[in-house]
Amino acid sequence: MNAAWKKNERNTGMILISNGGENAHRVASPGGSMAIGTVDGVFLLESKSAQNWFLRGRALEGIFVSGLTQLEDGRLFAATHGCGIARSDDAGRSWRFVNNGITQFDAWAIRSGRLRGEEVLIAGTMPAALFISRDGGESWSELTALREVPDAHRWFFPPPPHQGHVKEIVIQGDRLYVGIEVGALLVSEDGGGSFRALPVDPDPAEVDMHRIAVHPDRPGRIIVSNGLVGMMESHDDGATWQRNAFAAELDYPEPMVAHPDQPDLIFVGGAVGWPPHWYRLGRARGRIARSTNGGKSWTTLLGGLPNGQRAMWGGLTLEAWTDGYALYAADTDGQVFASRDGGETWCMIAEVAPVSKGDFYRGLAKGRPRIANVDDMMFFDAAKDRMGKVEV
Repeated sequence: MNAAWKKNERNTGMILISNGGENAHRVASPGGSMAIGTVDGVFLLESKSAQNWFLRGRALEGIFVSGLTQLEDGRLFAATHGCGIARSDDAGRSWRFVNNGITQFDAWAIRSGRLRGEEVLIAGTMPAALFISRDGGESWSELTALREVPDAHRWFFPPPPHQGHVKEIVIQGDRLYVGIEVGALLVSEDGGGSFRALPVDPDPAEVDMHRIAVHPDRPGRIIVSNGLVGMMESHDDGATWQRNAFAAELDYPEPMVAHPDQPDLIFVGGAVGWPPHWYRLGRARGRIARSTNGGKSWTTLLGGLPNGQRAMWGGLTLEAWTDGYALYAADTDGQVFASRDGGETWCMIAEVAPVSKGDFYRGLAKGRPRIANVDDMMFFDAAKDRMGKVEV
């Protein structure tokens, strides 16, 4: 999710929902088209009203689309697991792969934005690597400084093959923030020529970066959703950190989105316990929570959303206009919900393929057998101790 403020306003906007792509933008008026990145390609929806959406088409079927983003001229880009990066010049109807210069094809995150005044695309992969395009995806080059960070050899991921990956990318003016799952929160102030790790925790195994929120109206503040620890924030550009309380009974913050004009208004999707608990119980009990004070306190939103469901939230998107905003949430069962009253009430607008981080949708499938990789997670001692204290 790119919780960073985006300066450009679109006259019309395609709503993008995915696990590892753009998810907050401002438009002149509410959008009537939507692209959803799923484990089985892109679903394209159109609306007749706020609650009446219909399927316009599908694309990239059979391909796991992990992230979606859009350039200022409307061109769409999809990050995929295993196939690299695809581009659409016609609002998602047709796609072609644009992998010139890409050397790692398991892409987990993709963002567009203006970095130091230049519109760029940045994609992150597993194993952790970062690629940048300055020509609309026609060519890419690796930002090799990412892999030269001193503790890069300690980055990991609980499921096999236990390789850390780029989970989050935020472009904010002259700064580029990159979240590594698991191991680091990195910042570059020279366009990706060098990176330094922010001291979120002395132990890289506790730095499980899921989402990052920054905003020019809150200088120095960085809010992150840390999957193993919870919500955290810094008020001095990442020099020092504090852990914040999260919503009652929620332990695993994953998708997060901040309002582009109200930086203290934040929405987070979470679950009870951690993935090993979900798989043992057979449900994640995913919920969405809202904070109106920058994460100091939270309200769980249940009006129209399933309570105690099997699924986990995979995507959370906010579209803002002058006098209102809409929220969209998609889960690992492929249910898509919408709200136009700040999350107080929701309605289901579509059912598509699962929207999922990695294999969550497989681990939460009803009646599944044991799955190698999904069930073979590895955690270090601090995480094991924390998980052992949770009753599910």
